[in-house]
Order: sequence, then structure tokens, then C-alpha cells
Amino acid sequence: MDRRKFNIGALSLAMGALATQQVNAQGSPRISKAQTFVLVHGAWYGGWCWKKVALELRAAGHYVSAPTLPGVGEAKHLLSREIDLTTHITSIVNHIQYEGLSDVVLVGSGFSGLIISGVADRIPQTLRTLIYLDALVVPNGVSAFEAQPAEITRKRLEQVAREGNGVAIPPPPLSSYGIDTEEDKAWVGSLLTSHPVGPYQERFHIQNPLGNGVPRMYVDCVAHSFAPLAKLKKDIRSQSGWIWRELDARHDPMVTEPHLLTEFLQSI
Repeated sequence: MDRRKFNIGALSLAMGALATQQVNAQGSPRISKAQTFVLVHGAWYGGWCWKKVALELRAAGHYVSAPTLPGVGEAKHLLSREIDLTTHITSIVNHIQYEGLSDVVLVGSGFSGLIISGVADRIPQTLRTLIYLDALVVPNGVSAFEAQPAEITRKRLEQVAREGNGVAIPPPPLSSYGIDTEEDKAWVGSLLTSHPVGPYQERFHIQNPLGNGVPRMYVDCVAHSFAPLAKLKKDIRSQSGWIWRELDARHDPMVTEPHLLTEFLQSI
């Protein structure tokens, strides 16, 4: 065999093996199959909130997409009364289809638990797993405002009328996010936007059982109790069909514990 061809072939094999390696929290490499992640942000955020996690996952050889929903983040100029839950679900369905993605690990954080459920109802054939990251899950025919504690809904509706021009929910105080570093506080504080009220008001409707045959995992972030989800989590733990996992992180681990979340996603 030609020595030059042999060396090139050996180098290619070595690079291929290297591309499948990742480094865990202790710094030791392990083999990981490349996966396709679509990361869907929660209320008041945009795709930007996944930046740290996306960088690490891509460095480990995974495909990562973190789309921004209409009306928030860099799409805040689209904010209108017409944006509802169907709008947000359709935006992620279209994103997956137009990007030509398949075998997707679809991650929904917070409010976007409703969105990934809606996506699975429409295009389950494109999905491998649904990951509900400290996320909202509601019964069919119920809105987010109806599902969460009545006192929280009342306060948010008052904010919509007083500060949101009847269109949007202003973001909570930055102090409520549990962010430790001044750098992250400045980063998040500069990018938070009001969230359209329509997705909270429209009732959630699906045509098939929740998940539509796609395996679904609930990830309970246990480092801090998030009041609006307390009862929901208790209910989910008593239901069949769920894979239950706990993560020693706060409600928005893509911001507060990105390395831990990256390691967890790669372990799925």
C-alpha cells in the first residue's frame, strides 16, 4: 500500500475517533454519539439563553439549533396581540421541517413544555425524545393561565394591563432568576424581553395522547423550588409514561448551570 495513502487513512480514522469524544465534568474523555438537539427557550428569553450550552454541545460534535420564538428576543419587533400558542408551536414545527432535521432531541424549558408537546402532536416522525426541562405541562383543553396557580395568573394579568399595553407580560425582576455572577446578570438583564400574553391565554389542544408516541422525559431542577410548577411536578410523578430525572440545578440551568446541563443532555 502507498505509504502516503496509508498515513492519510490513518489520520482520518484518528480524527473521526477524536470527533466522537467529549469531556465530562472531571475532565476525562468519553465516547458519545453525535445527536441533533433543538433547544426551545422559555418565557421572556430567546434562543440566546442557550448560548453556553450550544457552544459546548457543538464542540462535542453535536448538531444544535436554538430558534427564537416570535415576539421575544431578536424577534421582539414582531410582538403583537395575534401571537398565540399556535403561532409558537407552528414556528418550531416549521423550523424543524425547513432545516430538514430528523431524530431530534427536542428540549423545552419552562413555558415551552407546551410548545414541544404541540410539536410532537404534529410531527412525531422527526423526533427521537422530548425533554421537559423544569417545564410546563397542562391537560388538553387548558391554558397556561388556567393551569398555574390563580394568584400568579392574576398578578401577571395585572402586569399585562398596567405595563404590557394589553399585549405582553413584562419579565420578572432579575433578582428572581437566581443568577450568581455579575457577568451573567448583565448578560441576561440586557436581553430579557416581555413575553406575548396570547400563548398563555390560548387553550392547549392536541389531537393525540401527550407525546404522540415519542419518549418523554421530565427533568426536575431540584436546587430551587419554582412555585408555579410544584403541583404539576407532583402530578407528573404519579403518572405513567414519563421518564423522571432530577438535576441539581435551578429553574434555568442553561444560564445558571450550563456545564451541568450540557453533561446531562449528552448522557441521554
